[in-house]
Amino acid sequence: MAEDIHHPHDVMVRAVLSGVAEATNFLQRHLAEEVSQALNWSTLKLVEGSFVDEDLRRSEADLLYEVAHVSGEASVWVYVLLEHQSTPDRWIRFRLLKYCCRIWDQSFREQPDQRELRAIVPLVFYQGERRWSYSSEFADLFAESVRAWPGVPRFSHGLIDQSGLQPEEVQGEFKVQIMQLLLMAAYHPALAWMERVARLLDSLSSLPPSGGLNYMRIFVLYILATQEPEAAESFREVLRRHAPQVGDDLMTYAQELVAEGEERGEIRTQVSIIEGLLRVGATWAMIEGATGVNEAQFQVLKQQVEAMMNQ
Repeated sequence: MAEDIHHPHDVMVRAVLSGVAEATNFLQRHLAEEVSQALNWSTLKLVEGSFVDEDLRRSEADLLYEVAHVSGEASVWVYVLLEHQSTPDRWIRFRLLKYCCRIWDQSFREQPDQRELRAIVPLVFYQGERRWSYSSEFADLFAESVRAWPGVPRFSHGLIDQSGLQPEEVQGEFKVQIMQLLLMAAYHPALAWMERVARLLDSLSSLPPSGGLNYMRIFVLYILATQEPEAAESFREVLRRHAPQVGDDLMTYAQELVAEGEERGEIRTQVSIIEGLLRVGATWAMIEGATGVNEAQFQVLKQQVEAMMNQ
């Protein structure tokens, strides 16, 4: 539960794209056609684990899939890296190559006698404020005068840049649409995404849980963890009009989180939950009623967390 608050992008993306149907739909839409046609999609499966640097997990999430090649000769890995920053990062190519090397390292630990490296198809999924402006070629990180030298690695990645999309342009499987819209919302706080998400969540709330996951809870937790106060208050108003049940669920899940945090005795988690409630426009009267913590006590808890982080 603490992980849900502290790594919200990773938790939501992993929950949604861990589903084979959702992942297949998403990848088939975005991989290069020649790659997509070379893969036997009925064999797709998620490989557990993450290869992202720990200090970047608030802004990056990753998923690794294994899928058979249509030739039947070998399997291929498809590696998706979600880059959730406001601006493009020229060094994503360097980190991607490092993460791919970690994947190959793990494969050698599991199969030390292999004779060939398995192919990795790297795909960057970018949701930012500005359009992606950098090359996807690793060699372009070097001075132009040496890019053709034999020692310069030949490596490139696919790119999904949704920074310029309008909410109505987002397509795909039902839950994947909600995921993409909520990721976009951090940098595009427009009423259009709020109304579309509210309608999608309202439809989702009428469906039974699938795959053992409560997706409504996952999406509501993401909203709690990521929305700024002004956007969150606007979103609550939209929910009241289009999906009143979802608005009720938001406070219900927040209260559940508080109870879990108290049971586990996690001060950092309690602080994160209260910060999330403030972001969605909860008053201190509501917060104290749900958590038993008033504003003055909250400031003391925050100081305790800051002290622990500085130790």
